[in-house]
Amino acid sequence: MVASLAPMLRRVEDGLRILVRPLGYLAFVVALFALSAAARLLGERHELGFFSERLARTVWRYPEVTRRGVQAAWILWVVLLGLTLSPLDPLATRWDEAVLAGVGAVALWHHFAGASRAER
Repeated sequence: MVASLAPMLRRVEDGLRILVRPLGYLAFVVALFALSAAARLLGERHELGFFSERLARTVWRYPEVTRRGVQAAWILWVVLLGLTLSPLDPLATRWDEAVLAGVGAVALWHHFAGASRAER
């Protein structure tokens, strides 16, 4: 009986992994941005700022590590922007579109006008 449940449990586990993996990528990217923000806010003179900067620079140096997380973040941004522009918008104001457009503009500005990843 237990042996017959194993394939079914494996399919359920694979399905859950497919659903949860993008959330893990997003959590990773949010944590990496928080680490970078802590480094900027605290500065190199503070021990935690010094450590945060070195760790964030080391992780950002490997795009194969960050690529999936960044892709998941952009996909979520597109989905949220599409939801706010649709008639099914859960908020009655236009501030949600303005905030999402601002977040996208800041991200693009940082990507194109900011320091390259090799310099971080």
